[in-house]
Amino acid sequence: MPVTDPWKREIARKSLLYVKICRKCYARNPMGAKKCRRCRSKRLRWKKRELSG
Repeated sequence: MPVTDPWKREIARKSLLYVKICRKCYARNPMGAKKCRRCRSKRLRWKKRELSG
């Protein structure tokens, strides 16, 4: 079900795309994370944010 409200769409986009991914255990972490919440590794990368449409 697509979200038509632009405000809600922006909130959904931020919560789904603006996260960091741990390279060791692939856990999703918040934007400001310095270490992984699951394995405490410092090997974090940004989630790829290429949108289609």
